Amino acid sequence: MRMEVKDKVKIVLLVFASLLLCHARAVWAAPEDEYRLGMEAYRAGDVVKAMALLRTSADAGHARSQSLLAYILNQAEFNDESVAYYRKAAAQGEPDAEYGLGSMYAAGEGVKRDPAEARKWIARAAEHGHAAAINSLAQAYMDGELGIDEAQRNGAEALRWIRLAAESGFWPALERLAAAYRGGAYGLGVDLKQADALDAKARAARGVAEKSATRKKEKK
Repeated sequence: MRMEVKDKVKIVLLVFASLLLCHARAVWAAPEDEYRLGMEAYRAGDVVKAMALLRTSADAGHARSQSLLAYILNQAEFNDESVAYYRKAAAQGEPDAEYGLGSMYAAGEGVKRDPAEARKWIARAAEHGHAAAINSLAQAYMDGELGIDEAQRNGAEALRWIRLAAESGFWPALERLAAAYRGGAYGLGVDLKQADALDAKARAARGVAEKSATRKKEKK
């Protein structure tokens, strides 16, 4: 059976599309591999090797490499470069980078201190489920940091983040939520049974956190 011209064209287009897909996968495989190897080197304590691997993949646009490289650069006090890589990864929606960039704005490292900008990026990371960002945002609502005013501290959004942080075992949030159930804060009804249960969880979580902090100090 003779093949129609239009059928031949379809086959050529399909082959071409397949080749493009294979090429894209091959190009992207290298940065992903470099990220994995860079992470392994960093965990093994070889920061120089980690940075070399991560910089290659980061400059190729790999978001997780950009984020981890930014973190390492920040630890080494190369704050300007750290912010630049955090910003690139955050623009791609990488939660670690969003949190990292927000933290840089909060501390004024590599950028001018800007609580509102810090809150924006930390909130984005928190919305993506980033545990540290959720805890930081909850703490900010409890303490009135990151430009959060008194009215916001006592509103529904504050309760939302405090609840989420408490669910992950963040003991300051557990304590605040327990106090809220005792006193009816955030529009909650008084519930002493719930308050007692939350206090017990807070004590347990605080004990675990303090033991972990002690172990870290002993290792230093």
